[in-house]
Amino acid sequence: MSNLSKILVLGSNSFTAGYLIQHVLQSQKDCSVVAISRSPQVNPVMSAYLSSGNGSGRVEFRQLSVNHQASEIVSVCDKFKPEYIFNFAAQGEVRNSWKWPDQWYETNCMGVVRLTSALVEREYLKKYVVSSTPEVYGSTGEGMTESTSFEPSTPYAASKLAGDLHLGVLNKRYQFPVVFTRAANVYGPHQQLYRIIPRTVIYAKCGRKINLHGGGKSRRAFIHAQDVADATLKAAEKGVAGEAYHLSPNNDLRTVRSVVETVLQQMGEPFEKHVEMQDENYGQDDCFSLNSSKAQQELKWSCQVPFEEGVEQVIKWVHDNWEQISKMNLEYVHQP
Repeated sequence: MSNLSKILVLGSNSFTAGYLIQHVLQSQKDCSVVAISRSPQVNPVMSAYLSSGNGSGRVEFRQLSVNHQASEIVSVCDKFKPEYIFNFAAQGEVRNSWKWPDQWYETNCMGVVRLTSALVEREYLKKYVVSSTPEVYGSTGEGMTESTSFEPSTPYAASKLAGDLHLGVLNKRYQFPVVFTRAANVYGPHQQLYRIIPRTVIYAKCGRKINLHGGGKSRRAFIHAQDVADATLKAAEKGVAGEAYHLSPNNDLRTVRSVVETVLQQMGEPFEKHVEMQDENYGQDDCFSLNSSKAQQELKWSCQVPFEEGVEQVIKWVHDNWEQISKMNLEYVHQP
């Protein structure tokens, strides 16, 4: 990959963004980074690049909100002139999008509209890479390609799709250099503690039971955040503007139940002792299985971290940082 000079990362406190920044700092020795998040910088335990100490001197952090300070973010962009902008800023969480759908649309659609509409004709911008979601397709079975029809079934998915569609319009009208990535379930050390893999490790250590909604029968592919970071950087350089790229391992679809079983098995803990079955979430899609052939061929990319190895990394991360992690909030905390 050619040397990058300047990148700007929106949603820099997010799990995947932390891995992207770390990957850039390691692979692009002369690249400067502006990191923007609506919240103060996270505890280094929860950030790949902060925990590694790679950010000193090369990352400038700015606390700014896409929703309320879009004009200030544009001013930062015009002063810094990044070649590449990566947008990870979003309201996630399927279940909670039913409670506050307006807030999901505000961030995932209107925040995108305000910011990118102001950036459409910036000549310094080579690529705008947005972290989208396969949930825009709904539950469509196995082997979804980038041309699969959109059928969102939750406010979260619909709000993300609305933002994506606006970016597509900007690409058609102004040749705005947007590239979309849609990844399988991302996991790895530093992930939010309420996510299924770190939650399972923590609950097992505490002797608590994991709630498996719908018996954990929904199927997902899981991809390590390091593999996503590698693909995202390659999408910036090699991706075609206006195109989407799926990021997923090949033929590695797992039930949520089997994921919990793998974690507990590696920890030497019995499944029955730590699991309790719950009703399924309304609108929870049964299966996300992405065909990633396009990314493999066009971006020259493939997954490198086997699932079992990645789970071992998460378990070790929790063990090594247990003194801090054990004092943290294990539940999702909503930020409007």
